[in-house]
Amino acid sequence: MPERIVVSFRGTAALSQPDSTDAVTPWAGRRGAPRAAVSPSRHRSAPRDAGAAARGEETYLARALALKKRAEALGATLCAWSAQTFSFEFTPEDIEEAVLLAALAAEDSAVHPDARFAAGIAQGEMTYVGEAGRFTALSWGQPLLVAVMLARIALPGDVLLDPALPAVLSGELMTLGLHRGIDGARRVRGLRLDAQQPLRRQVVESVARLCKPPLLGRDGELAELAVPPGSLAVVRAEAGAGGSRLLLELLRLLSPSHSLFVAPIGASREPFGALRRALARAAPRTEKARARAPVLPDRLQPALARLLAGEGVEPWTAAEVLAAWLAPSGARFGLLAVDDAAEIDAVSLDAIAIAMEMGTGLRAVVRLGRSDPLPAPLTAITPAAAVTLGPLPAASAQDLVRRLLDGCIDEAGARRWAARAPAFPLALRELLCEALESGVLRWIGRSVAPRRRSAGRGRPARTMTGAELAAPPAFRPIEGRLRLLAVDPRTILTALATLGGDASDAAIDALCDGTSAPKVASLAPALLGAGWAFRPEPGWLKLSSRTLRDALLAAVPPGERAAWHLAAARVVEEHAGVLGLADAAWHAAKAGDRRSAAELAARAARAAGDALLESSAAELLAFADEQETAREHRLDEAPDSTSSQPPTFRTPIEVVGDAPDPERGPPADERAGPDAPRAASDSAARARRPSSASPDAARGGTLPAPRPDDHLAALAYEAPAGLLDATSLDAVHSLGDASGDPLAKTSESPVLSMNDIAVRLAELAKQALVQGDLRTLERLVGELRRTGEHADLVERMSGLVSLGRGAKDDALRRFRVAAEVEASPAQRARALLAYGVALAAAGRTEGALLEGLSALARAREADDRRGEQACARFLAQLAAATGHEDAARAWAQVARLAGAALPS
Repeated sequence: MPERIVVSFRGTAALSQPDSTDAVTPWAGRRGAPRAAVSPSRHRSAPRDAGAAARGEETYLARALALKKRAEALGATLCAWSAQTFSFEFTPEDIEEAVLLAALAAEDSAVHPDARFAAGIAQGEMTYVGEAGRFTALSWGQPLLVAVMLARIALPGDVLLDPALPAVLSGELMTLGLHRGIDGARRVRGLRLDAQQPLRRQVVESVARLCKPPLLGRDGELAELAVPPGSLAVVRAEAGAGGSRLLLELLRLLSPSHSLFVAPIGASREPFGALRRALARAAPRTEKARARAPVLPDRLQPALARLLAGEGVEPWTAAEVLAAWLAPSGARFGLLAVDDAAEIDAVSLDAIAIAMEMGTGLRAVVRLGRSDPLPAPLTAITPAAAVTLGPLPAASAQDLVRRLLDGCIDEAGARRWAARAPAFPLALRELLCEALESGVLRWIGRSVAPRRRSAGRGRPARTMTGAELAAPPAFRPIEGRLRLLAVDPRTILTALATLGGDASDAAIDALCDGTSAPKVASLAPALLGAGWAFRPEPGWLKLSSRTLRDALLAAVPPGERAAWHLAAARVVEEHAGVLGLADAAWHAAKAGDRRSAAELAARAARAAGDALLESSAAELLAFADEQETAREHRLDEAPDSTSSQPPTFRTPIEVVGDAPDPERGPPADERAGPDAPRAASDSAARARRPSSASPDAARGGTLPAPRPDDHLAALAYEAPAGLLDATSLDAVHSLGDASGDPLAKTSESPVLSMNDIAVRLAELAKQALVQGDLRTLERLVGELRRTGEHADLVERMSGLVSLGRGAKDDALRRFRVAAEVEASPAQRARALLAYGVALAAAGRTEGALLEGLSALARAREADDRRGEQACARFLAQLAAATGHEDAARAWAQVARLAGAALPS
């Protein structure tokens, strides 16, 4: 017995000669009076005489026969016919045709509303009875009974669906609520089909009608960001607050001579990856806009070609290319917008920082998260302006909802939906997209209204978890949209997210080669229309937001993440340049393929060395050594792919403790010559980026693999002697004003004061630190905390304990908090130096160098010779450990001079 979809229609047929038979007579009421006919129509203004309407230009039979022809054209077969009902059957694959037939009959505008057909749809097994013609095959079965009963209780113009219909259960059909009735002695209920938008794909298509409104509620922030030439502005914004849109609007308003929009690309491991992609996109965009393309000197043309080819150049040359590209034109200056700067590769930021120091008037606007620190390469530039984007005002949020919906929603509806999500632009847009795709909102013509009166009211259906509350505001509606998305487009989006959210069609197709997903070109129009992605350049696809990327990656089952990363490593290796192999190595490491990760990283390191990118080469070699060591010792662990942020691999700081005291040499400022300005800029660039050992030294094994238990010993070794050895711990740890306590000095005190106890505990803690006794140090710090004394010392000691335990994030947080506390210059010097040592122990040499320099400046401001000596010794050994012998000798000389000036 084949399964069929049955569509039954019930019409209104009137007797042409009612007086010719006694079989039909008016039904008398309880008191003998004839009962007035009551029309079941919902249209109150419609005439009550439905029979008169039926006797119009078309009779019941004529309309039924016309419907029969239409059904046959759609592939249906007539399976039953009675006086006022008739039914057709379709194959299960023809659900759209069956729904279309019923919807057209229900919405026939040429027929009076009270005279329209009522329809019912059910599905199940049918039994063949007999054939009466080419398009007629009499059948019987339960679906026929259900469909006829639904048609009988339906009002004219309504289509009722069996709640058990598979297309209803899958959400393929859109409904308008439940309708109940009685057919004979049976209670019947059905779901009312939305005859104007019966199919979900029609509802999804309404998302493409969303408009792109102008930037709203940010006029004050835009005014503050009109920075003068040669300055830096910082925009802090949560994910979805409109930071990227603000940057684009700023590029339009300021009318620069030339502009460049730099954003993260791939896994952010490729040196110059972000800058390369930005330059590659800027040239075609300039030509399309018929603007005057930047004219580069002939000597920079080869460097630009190498950058675009992914081969790289030294940072100074890249900065020259950038400065020439954004050179001023008359009174107009160039403008550089950096989006998600915390994810931009450090080498690109180095080039940006150097270009801003060349005196060409280049302006830059950098967007960061609310809590992201300014990237180290840019810290030497004092921001001229800083703004923070918060939620939109209520009026702006409501206006945004109305503009997104093209003014098709009323004031009350806009107010209702604006209150359903945090007042961030992306959250509001994604909420409306989810409401449209799920059918909660109905967009017909120029009207947007809830499909049910209760939609959009009240609080969320359930209490959000802590993780959901901590997620970006748009994360939850994006998750809801992804649950409604079909498998093929979701696979394409997941592949794009795995590649960083911005990739070429060829790379996406290659990554999806082992899946059933079609080519990107066939699905791109639907993805673009639904707002999932956009075209940043021909042949490329980019996700609409970083929040969407994070949501897609979080939705990948843990067991499938390694496979995605392994495939991505192969795709990136095939499609990227030689420096792009750093991204491939990162993907291979995330997949657990450490051998491939080491090989790819080594190849990328060689390319970085050829481009004179010593820092990148050393980092990549250290990463390759780490992967090779882990593979040899079978320390493979399941990588945590839940985070979209690539991990940072830095040169281990343990070498700081093992470095010999550098030999004495001439101070750096005594060097002079024609290349002095460039040497000074190179030195400044090295101060902004991580110092690292030479490739040969790293490959030769002078950079030992980090051991979790060695961090404390490294901190207590000779390198930060001014901080940690027994003779100078007092100066660096700042025991506070213990000397001011009279009870701490007098020998006549009958009992020990609390300050005296705290001083003794602090001494014991310092001894434990120097000896590397982590357990004793932790216990003493706990005792010292209970005394309530020396809070700054307790905080730094606690950070050392956390660092020794391997909790790097917690340790660095403690040291950073201590370093940001307002205090005297001497105390700030000690706190900054402690933070720098902790950063070095965590392998973050870039930040360690910057904090060490800041500590040195504070110590000199306070005329603290002991602190200056400690800072200089730390910088000397840090430079020696990372292969900069000249700088190490210079810092050692500074330390010796500071030590000679100490009072005897």
